[in-house]
Amino acid sequence: MTPHEKLHIIKALSFELARCDDTVVFNRACQRLADIDFELATAVADRVGAQAPKEARQNHGKKSNMLSQHAFDPEKPTIKSRRVAILIADGYDKGFVGPAKAALTAAGAVPMVIGPRRNYIYADGEEKKEGNGIWADHHFEDQRSTMFDALLVPPGPHAKTLSGNGRAVHWVREAFGHLKTIGAIGAAANFVHEALGLPKVEIATQDSAEVKESYGVVTVGSLQADGITEVIGMAKEAKDFMSAFGYSVSKHRCWERELDGLMDLVAF
Repeated sequence: MTPHEKLHIIKALSFELARCDDTVVFNRACQRLADIDFELATAVADRVGAQAPKEARQNHGKKSNMLSQHAFDPEKPTIKSRRVAILIADGYDKGFVGPAKAALTAAGAVPMVIGPRRNYIYADGEEKKEGNGIWADHHFEDQRSTMFDALLVPPGPHAKTLSGNGRAVHWVREAFGHLKTIGAIGAAANFVHEALGLPKVEIATQDSAEVKESYGVVTVGSLQADGITEVIGMAKEAKDFMSAFGYSVSKHRCWERELDGLMDLVAF
């Protein structure tokens, strides 16, 4: 098991045993866990208030890669079938959203627009009339970030509207708490930073064209002159925003966020 899988096992056992009020039961259960692994038993006992277990027998130390979910990771990074929520409000950057959706779709992902209403959402400077705007597949309240694999917040003045919307803020916090990749550009990066309120998560400054990745939060201050590439490269330490975002999404979750305790610092 990888470190985060070990943590998940500890959390799962603790969750179930904490619902048991019979001290005999959870004390014995933790002692039986010591037959499997003493470190596991001790961690669970501490969480559920059981007696400190006695070391029963040494862990045999044998390993099998096939016990880990990561044994089934694809050989090459991919975002095929990954659902990406594009969070917008009136005033989004039209020059980003269309190409970004196309690039994600070409890579096999499923981008969906989430807005303040299930209707047309209008870009910055765009007149609210027939033929303009982009249709929102869902609005903030009829979907949850838990139904998506990643969250992408486009640049534009709409970031101010999003920051004043509690539901939009919750989308960001919940996605972070569930270890999902979050991507944001320009003012939207500041919105994400304010929503999370975590100094340890580094965010790109608005005047910087350098892509920054920090705990699965991918940001850039301004897009490079070539804008958005049609092909998402999904390479580690990629220089263009969409490739860096795609690579982070391909990892499925940012496990470091959980192991370092950051997910516990955000209310969601």
